[in-house]
Amino acid sequence: MVQQNAVSQPDGTRSAAIVTGDLDIAALDPTRRSGALAAFGRLCRTLDAPLQLLVRVRRVPSPDAAIGALGDGLEAAMQLHWAERLRLTPAHARQIMLVTSARTDNGLDVAVERLLDSLRAMGVRGQRMDDRQLLDLLADGLRTGVPVPWREHPLHLEIGRTLARGFELRRLPGHAVSAGWLAPLLTVAVDCDIAIHMRPASLSDALSSLGRRLRDFSAHRLLEGERGVIGDARVDVALDSAFALRGRLARNLGRPLHMSVTATVRGETADDVQRRGDAVRLAFGAASMGVEPTHFRHLAAFLTTLPLATDVLGGGKLVESVAAATCLPWVDAGGVDPSGYRIGSTQRTGIPVQLDPFDGERHDNANVAVFAASGHGKSFALGMLVLEAAARGVDSVIIDPEGEYRGVVDALRGSYLALAPGSGSAVNVLESASDDADEAAAAVVELVGVLCGSRLDDVERAHVDGAARDACARAAAARRTPILADCLPALEIPAPRVATVVRRFCTGSLGELFNRETSVRIDTGVCAISLRDMPEEHVAAATLIVARWLWDLVRRDRRSRHIVFDEVGALCVHPPLRALLVQLARRCRKHGASLVVATQNAQDLLGTDEGRVVATNCAIVMLGGHRAAETALMERAFGLTEAQRRDLETASRGEFLLLAGDKRVQIRIEAPALHRSILTGTP
Repeated sequence: MVQQNAVSQPDGTRSAAIVTGDLDIAALDPTRRSGALAAFGRLCRTLDAPLQLLVRVRRVPSPDAAIGALGDGLEAAMQLHWAERLRLTPAHARQIMLVTSARTDNGLDVAVERLLDSLRAMGVRGQRMDDRQLLDLLADGLRTGVPVPWREHPLHLEIGRTLARGFELRRLPGHAVSAGWLAPLLTVAVDCDIAIHMRPASLSDALSSLGRRLRDFSAHRLLEGERGVIGDARVDVALDSAFALRGRLARNLGRPLHMSVTATVRGETADDVQRRGDAVRLAFGAASMGVEPTHFRHLAAFLTTLPLATDVLGGGKLVESVAAATCLPWVDAGGVDPSGYRIGSTQRTGIPVQLDPFDGERHDNANVAVFAASGHGKSFALGMLVLEAAARGVDSVIIDPEGEYRGVVDALRGSYLALAPGSGSAVNVLESASDDADEAAAAVVELVGVLCGSRLDDVERAHVDGAARDACARAAAARRTPILADCLPALEIPAPRVATVVRRFCTGSLGELFNRETSVRIDTGVCAISLRDMPEEHVAAATLIVARWLWDLVRRDRRSRHIVFDEVGALCVHPPLRALLVQLARRCRKHGASLVVATQNAQDLLGTDEGRVVATNCAIVMLGGHRAAETALMERAFGLTEAQRRDLETASRGEFLLLAGDKRVQIRIEAPALHRSILTGTP
C-alpha cells in the first residue's frame, strides 16, 4: 500500500524512494570527481539502513504520432524529426533512484534526509517521490487498482502482459576496480531494471563468515598440494581477497556490508526477453562479473528490482564500504534537461539532448557560451538555439558581425537591421541613458574613449563627462532627446583634440549613424543587428552603443530573452566593451535574461580577466573542435579532463562537449530538414 510518500510492506516495513539527477562521474574534473566520490564513500561507510540503488532503463518514447494538427511549423518539424529518428535508431534513457526502508515513519524520514544530504554533497539533484510517483513506479506498465495475474515459468515470469527474466551476481571481479566499473551493465541499451542492494552487516558476523571462508579456501589449497595438481587460480584470488578484506575490517578501515546486484529484463514476447537477456549477460561479463539467470526464481528477482529496498533473492556478497563505494550508479549524464530546447543527441547513446537555460533549479543562470573553431558548426548551434527559443515564445536579439543570421530572422518574421554609415540606420549613445545624468555621462565617456583609440587622459575624461551632463540638461530643457553633437560646445575650448574626433562622428555618413535618434527598435520578437558592412574602425563603437541600449532594455523590460553576441572574442579587445559584457554576464539573471556569447578564437575571450569572467560565468558551455593551443586554455578554464581535451582536438563539425553544471556530455547537433534549410539558406 502506498501512503504518505512511502510503500507499506507486509512485514510492517515502510520504504521511500528518491529520484536523482544524472551525472557522469568519469567526465568530472579531478577535483570535483574526488569530492563526489568522497561523499558517496561517506554514505556507504555510515550506512545504518538498507539501501537500494535502482537504475531503470527504458526506451525513449517517440513524440506523439498525432501531430499533423500542428501544421508545418518549427514545432511540427521537430517532432516529426524525432519521431522518425527514434523509430529508426532506438535510444534508451536511465532513471536513477535511491530507496531506503525503516520500521517507523520517523526513522524513514531521517533515513531519507540523510540520503538527500549525501546527494547534495555529491552535487546530484534529489527529490523524494510522492504517492502518485510511487504508484507509477511500482506499476510501470501494469494496470493499477486491480489484481495483476502472474505465473512463474522456469525461464521467465509472466505478469500481466509483461514477461520478465532475472539475473543475479554470482562472482565479483577478481581484480581491483575503480569507481564507474559497473558502467557496462548500467548503460546497457535494453529495457531492464538493475538493483544494487547494500545492507549493513555486524563486524562480528562478518569476521566469523570470513574465518569460515578462509578455512575452506585453505583446505582446498592444501588438498591440491597433497594431490600434486595445479592450483585453481580463482581459489588463490579468493583467498588473497578474503585475507585482505579481513585485514581491512580488523583495522577499521571499512564497514562490512552485504551487497547484491540483480537485473530484470522485460519484454512482450519470449524472443524479446531472450534477446535482452543475452545483452544483460554480456554486460555483466564486460564488467568482469559472474552471473546466472534466476531460473525458477524470476518472481523473487522481479520483486528485488522493485523500489522496495528489499533483496528477496538474498544472495548478497560480503564486501567492505570502500569497495561498495565504487558501485555508484552515476555513470552517464543523459540528455541534461527533461524539457527545453532540442538541439541534438548524445554521441554515445543517441538520447535527445534538451536544454532549458531558464530552468533556475538546474542552472545557476541562463547564460550560454559557445566555443568552436571556424567550420565546426558554431553559428549552426547558435541558430538552433534561436529557432528553438522562438518556437517557445522566447525573444532573441542577435549582434551579427558577419551577416549570417538574415535567413533565420526572415524565417521567424523578425526585424533585421543592417548597421553601417549611409544605411539610414542610427544609434544614439545618449538616448537610453538620457534620464540618468550619471549613466549618460559614463556612456559618453566610454564611447569617446573608444572613438579616440582608448587614449583619453584623466583631464579629457573629466571634460567629456561634463560635456555629456551639459548636453542632457540642455536637451531636457528643450524637451528633446540629446544627441552626440550636443556635447561639442562644452568640448571645443577645453578639449579641442577630443572635439575634433567627436565632430567627425557628428557630420556626413558617420553623423547619420551616430548623431541621430536611435532607429533600432528591437523590443519584441527575434531581431538582429548586422555589422557586416560597418567599417572595422567603427565596429567597437557601434557595438558598445548597441550593447548599452540592450542593457537598458533588459533592465526596463524584464522577460525571458536571449542577448546573442556572435564573434564576441574580437570585440573583447576593447576594455569598455569587456566591462559591459561582464556586467551583462553577472546581472542578466537578475532581470530574467540570457547572455549568449560565441567565438571561434578561445584566446580572444579567455586571454583577458574580463573575458574569462564572461566565459566561466555561463551556466551552459558548448565546446567544439579547436586546435591544441586553444584546448589547453579551455582545459584550465573549464577543468577538462585529458580525454575531453583530446576529443575537442579531433571533434568533427557539429560535435560539442556540453558543460551544464556538473554534467558533461558529448553531443552532436542535429536538426530537422526545415531547420537545416533555414540555417544554411538552402531550399
